[in-house]
Amino acid sequence: MGYVKLSKAAIAGVSQFDLLYADTIVAIKLDTGTTPDSIKVSYLGGAVHEAVIVPAADLVQADVQALNEAVGLIGGGSGMIDVMLSQKVSEVTFS
Repeated sequence: MGYVKLSKAAIAGVSQFDLLYADTIVAIKLDTGTTPDSIKVSYLGGAVHEAVIVPAADLVQADVQALNEAVGLIGGGSGMIDVMLSQKVSEVTFS
């Protein structure tokens, strides 16, 4: 199992990063219909599951590419890899 490590905006008493599960990802897309612009990560499974990376300010298409590269480097292996996005992450939500 591999994970992508996302740096979070500094908040006292809160973890300084979130982990994003890197296995069974089928799509990573910029969502400009949110404020701020976020990234949606879709997972394969019995039903479509999504993680939404909510930034402190707008994310950009280059962030999607950075996330794609980080997931590709993991290649389904175990461990964790850092990804540097243009903004710190406020939260990662799963549905």
